[in-house]
Amino acid sequence: MATSNNVAGTVVKKVETFLKRIRKWDTEFLCVGKNAAEAFNVPKPEELIPRVTANLDYFCVNYAVCLALFALIAIVVYPQLLVLVCVFSGLWYVLLTRPNHIRVQLGAALITKRHMMYGLGGLNAMVVLVFYRMMIFATIGASLMFVLVHAGLHAVPVNAKGKLAEEEEPREQA
Repeated sequence: MATSNNVAGTVVKKVETFLKRIRKWDTEFLCVGKNAAEAFNVPKPEELIPRVTANLDYFCVNYAVCLALFALIAIVVYPQLLVLVCVFSGLWYVLLTRPNHIRVQLGAALITKRHMMYGLGGLNAMVVLVFYRMMIFATIGASLMFVLVHAGLHAVPVNAKGKLAEEEEPREQA
């Protein structure tokens, strides 16, 4: 029991440190109230990759929240995905709440909980990829396009410029 509390405590601490990296949505991420020219601009071709890299590092948690929001919107917009999520969530709940030592005799084979988890995972992936791939890939594409356009057009924040300069100095010395 003490081991599960320690694991839960470390997971909570990792999530807390991850969420502390969320940047301010209004002033930093969306640049509300700032000069539009200094907030969002088209970079020169040689500046694009370092800018995207610096912004992906600086706004990584904000981008993760945006990706989760895109997924949630897709689930609401496409009712088939909502049904899919509900059905497979129920199946996973039933399977994960079974004891670890459960075994099912299927003909001559003895199926363990791990086998059932692999089977349900394979079924889940097959159903998603065969029947809902267009919706899933369109959502992934739209969300990644949003992230890359934002990272490419957003000027590197002042707080992140130190990291960008530190990364370029060792390359010049080598």
